Amino acid sequence: MKVSAAETPHPYQYYRGAAGGDFPSIASKIADAFYEVWWTSPKYEESRAKWQDHVRDGSSALKIEVAELVGSLVNGISLSDGLIEEFELFKKVSAEGVITTNYDLLLNEVFPTYRTFVGQDQLLFSDTQGIAEIYMIHGSGADPGSLVLTADDYQQYDRRNAYLAAKLMTMFVEHPIVFLGYSLNDANIRGLLSSLVVGLRPENVDKLRDRLIFVEWKHDASPEVSESMIYMDEVSIPIVRVVVPDFIELFQVLGQRERALPARVLRHLKEQVYEIVKSKDLKGRLFAVSDIDADDAAGDVEIVFGVGAKMTAVGVVGLSRYDLMDDVLGHPDRDLPAETIVEKLLPKISAPTYVPCFKYLNAAGLLKSDGTPVASQKVPAKVRARAEKIRSALGKLEQPKSDKTVPELVAERDEDWVFNNALTLPRYTTDVEGIRDFLIAQTDRRRQNWWGTQYGKLTVAYDWLKYGQATEK
Repeated sequence: MKVSAAETPHPYQYYRGAAGGDFPSIASKIADAFYEVWWTSPKYEESRAKWQDHVRDGSSALKIEVAELVGSLVNGISLSDGLIEEFELFKKVSAEGVITTNYDLLLNEVFPTYRTFVGQDQLLFSDTQGIAEIYMIHGSGADPGSLVLTADDYQQYDRRNAYLAAKLMTMFVEHPIVFLGYSLNDANIRGLLSSLVVGLRPENVDKLRDRLIFVEWKHDASPEVSESMIYMDEVSIPIVRVVVPDFIELFQVLGQRERALPARVLRHLKEQVYEIVKSKDLKGRLFAVSDIDADDAAGDVEIVFGVGAKMTAVGVVGLSRYDLMDDVLGHPDRDLPAETIVEKLLPKISAPTYVPCFKYLNAAGLLKSDGTPVASQKVPAKVRARAEKIRSALGKLEQPKSDKTVPELVAERDEDWVFNNALTLPRYTTDVEGIRDFLIAQTDRRRQNWWGTQYGKLTVAYDWLKYGQATEK
């Protein structure tokens, strides 16, 4: 702020005196004086060209220049050998998450795989997982409008601080919190702790014992760990106070914590489970092998995660023909191993059953350009016979005399007509994607005996048109 104040008619000390030493009020007064300067001075011409569309109020100009200055200082910082060692150790710290009131993006470089939430709005109205996340609660230099800087900003922040504390309470209760670079008398920290005390109620505050760790840096001090208290609203909050001459040993200790999975992977898993739980359309992402809805089953159900792994042969054999239909339609695309499907699953499905096979023959490189399987032991006799039968039936159909789409055929005839002409539909349309869309929309029909058979036939026709006529498809 001193840099911006120097561009106004008065020095920084003038605004400090007028504001009674209150930093947010100082910022407000400098922002008012600096606004006109920023819009008229040639010095800020480049900055105006970049940011003028982001100006929202009288404090925007000051916030823009504060953000620019912070970014340039961090990018141009030069570290001594000792600080380089600290910084590299900092990168190895095993942290569940990071809460910061700083504006700079240094922590994003330290933890590049963590997801960042900027400001109270993002934190309050996002599905945070509490793992591998950075909370920039006073805003980010990448978004000057998000900065909490002036008196008005702090008033709005304080009004909503209880909601922020509630959002962070789980983290404070479930994990130790290490405070770095903050004084025990820091107004921001005391405000957050005050809201936390209100949320926990005084009788539960002792549950925070050993969870709030304040680290103070003092040059040439002897390392020291002690128990202490912070007094907030007539309530004593137990803390651990750590005094260090540097952060090397601290970062070494914090980096020794072992995880079964990296924090970013754990966050992704937790996020996926959350999405599955709240989703109405699971799209094949959840498979129940027992009655998980039964009242007496909850304690006996074992939950198993598959993380990005393809199915084994054992898992493939357990798939139904409807699973193959869904996969061929890409609804969902299960990324099934094609060779295993050809060798292990398709031979087990009885011959009269209509089931797609060309996608898997094609993907496994076992299909010629004319739609016939290659001469290979990898193609079981039953699969070869199935493919030849479908190719013979569909390959001899005459080409459509018109180029009608499936929706046009449905409008002209009806949905039942499409199903009843499933294996001859290539006579009437070349709209392959239209057939796919129709099948996806009609998934419920396959649960009915007659229509289930016709659904299988139409899926086979789609499979042939999409994958059976040329391997390059």
